[in-house]
Amino acid sequence: MPKTNVPYFILLGSLVALLAFPLALPTSFKMDETKDPLFQGIPMSIGTWNGSDVELDERTYEILETRNVLSRSYETPEGGKVHLLLVGSHSDRRVAHPPEVCYVSSNYSIVDGRERNIHLSQGRLLAVKEFLAKSEKPNHLSEHILYVYKIGDRFTTNYYAQQFFFAWDKLTRKKSQVLLIRLSGPDQSIFDGFLNQILPLLE
Repeated sequence: MPKTNVPYFILLGSLVALLAFPLALPTSFKMDETKDPLFQGIPMSIGTWNGSDVELDERTYEILETRNVLSRSYETPEGGKVHLLLVGSHSDRRVAHPPEVCYVSSNYSIVDGRERNIHLSQGRLLAVKEFLAKSEKPNHLSEHILYVYKIGDRFTTNYYAQQFFFAWDKLTRKKSQVLLIRLSGPDQSIFDGFLNQILPLLE
């Protein structure tokens, strides 16, 4: 009698369940008006960084399908600049769009894309995704972008992985939030230090 591969059938069943998961999501557009207290608690001053909120246009909110967004520009007295964008949801994993898609739709070219590790406190490493966005003629503007997805207490740079993790948490009734953490600015060398100060505020 052939031996049954139990782990295989468990995995297969899980994948089938996750494939069915999107059917339970709303198919019509509905703006999520919920504001996360976590975002509201992020201070304007972080170390030597001083922030000012940057309002997004209505079209951007419609694309994200949520107003649960923090868009803020931080600067240091020495001239350091970084724009922090946080987009999150406790119910809809679709809000965390890949930043590359947003830049391409705004007529930017994506170059020098790569993944690398950032050193965090206590000797930990965090994988992040980086790329350079260059605008088309005639402006020729360029901007460095760094991002990572946070799902519950897990991090990933892979869009499909964050979709899977969040769907699995919903399926297993685990309280979770999908969160896009994006930094942008003219100088990528300051991203590591700034991210190290932001992450503890997002726990």
